[in-house]
Amino acid sequence: MSGVGSAAWDVVYTTASLLWMVGWALVLGYAFSSAIQVFVKPAEAADRLGQGGPRQIALATGIGFISSSCSFAALAATRALWTKGARLEAALAFMFASTNLVIELGVLLWIFLGWEFVVALYLGAAILIAVMVVLVRLTCPTELADAARRRAADVEGEHTDPAEGLPGSWKERVRDRRAWSRVGERFVMEWRMAGKEILVGFLIAGAIAALVSRAVFEAVFPRVGPEWLQAVMHAVIAPVAAVLTVIGSMGNGPIAALLWENGVAFAGIMAFLASDFVVPPSLKINANYYGWRFAGYLAFVTVAAAVVSGVVLHALFAAVGLVPDRQVRLAEQADFSLNHTFFLNVLAVAVAAVLLALRRTWRPTEAGAPT
Repeated sequence: MSGVGSAAWDVVYTTASLLWMVGWALVLGYAFSSAIQVFVKPAEAADRLGQGGPRQIALATGIGFISSSCSFAALAATRALWTKGARLEAALAFMFASTNLVIELGVLLWIFLGWEFVVALYLGAAILIAVMVVLVRLTCPTELADAARRRAADVEGEHTDPAEGLPGSWKERVRDRRAWSRVGERFVMEWRMAGKEILVGFLIAGAIAALVSRAVFEAVFPRVGPEWLQAVMHAVIAPVAAVLTVIGSMGNGPIAALLWENGVAFAGIMAFLASDFVVPPSLKINANYYGWRFAGYLAFVTVAAAVVSGVVLHALFAAVGLVPDRQVRLAEQADFSLNHTFFLNVLAVAVAAVLLALRRTWRPTEAGAPT
């Protein structure tokens, strides 16, 4: 096999092995998320986000947790919340939580990086949201925000509630066959929205793992000076690396693992994971909603909050000795052996098949009757 062919095979094999490691987690995570979205109605609380106090911020964060983990869907839902009366701080808390607090990303980090990063993910989201709220209240230009909100209200398209038209009580919805069909429908929609992001992210991770040397990482993330200086430097550089990947949070999981094993500081990893809303596609969507000036302001808030939260997390984890050791190479972790991963993937395929079957059991028309 030629050198080019061998390199291409290494990329394909590594990508496939990474997907094999976490395929079950993605399928089961999206299945669980789809069920939550149908049986728990976040829209019931959306009209309570107009004050922007601690309770409303916490509520918005909780709504984000049970919402879609797709970055692009989160942007659309954020626009809908803000234009319907939510405070900007609450809408942005929802946006961050809907990608940085979701179950699927936590499971990916657990598999690739360990439990310490899962704790940091959830604690870091709370710190990031707190920093974001402070930044917005101190720096948000009122006239620009008002103009952006009016513009966003005129944008076509609406974030739909997966539980719309179903019985009010979750106990009644559990017994309603339309609800289970809706779970299957939502499962398919989640994969349509995030599937490309995941595939591209894993392809990039596979290519980096197979082809990029450690010297490249050290050139991009220099390791000079004391540890605290490296942490700050890497946290500042990380959002730039996130922009270059051009993918969202779910695709960034394996790339974060590669950055970690190649010497990037803990602060840099967490800032990288928190920067998915500054990638070019997300920036363009926000520009379509609000105009480029306000989209740039939101990017500034995102980057600043990501950097600060990354540095704070690094300091906290270093102080209590929870910064984990570097792990073995990611490309060497996965194989296709007959082990627990194989049986979990079989279970995931079975769950996906059931959800696809449920999706076809009830396809309501606009009048609500079965087709």
